[in-house]
Amino acid sequence: MPRRAHVFISFFLLALSWPSFTLAVERSDAKDALFLISKAQAYIKANGLEKAFIEFNRLDSPFNTKSDINPKGDLYVYTLDSKGYQSVHGKNPKIRGKVMLEMRDIDGVFLIENMVKICFESKEGRGWTRYRWPNPVTKEVEPKQGYVEKVPGLDLCIGTGIYR
Repeated sequence: MPRRAHVFISFFLLALSWPSFTLAVERSDAKDALFLISKAQAYIKANGLEKAFIEFNRLDSPFNTKSDINPKGDLYVYTLDSKGYQSVHGKNPKIRGKVMLEMRDIDGVFLIENMVKICFESKEGRGWTRYRWPNPVTKEVEPKQGYVEKVPGLDLCIGTGIYR
């Protein structure tokens, strides 16, 4: 086979495989989520709640964008109190300042209610819940795990989530 045919076939095969490279999404895992929450807890302790809320609500905060504490950039932080009130949401400003206890996923799962129960009713004051949610990167509804953890001494938990 002539060299020109080899080159053409090589480029053709590369072109066929190209979408698999561009569609690959680097995703955070449970370890990344726990690391981010530990950094958020430390930030609250060091700077106080008022400064933390300002920082966590910034869309360009390192807690909500690609950074040393959010290496893949797909995580963000949110807060909940025992009534489902959200003071912080690192990606959606429309949710801030609202009680979201009745929020459901596409299957009817009360995700905020579940997170409040985990945070305020469990002995550990932290844990994971599963639901399906639109992924802002892929624009598809995907399985997601939300993690929440009580902030010591406050009627507040802080959370993040990973797409599975």
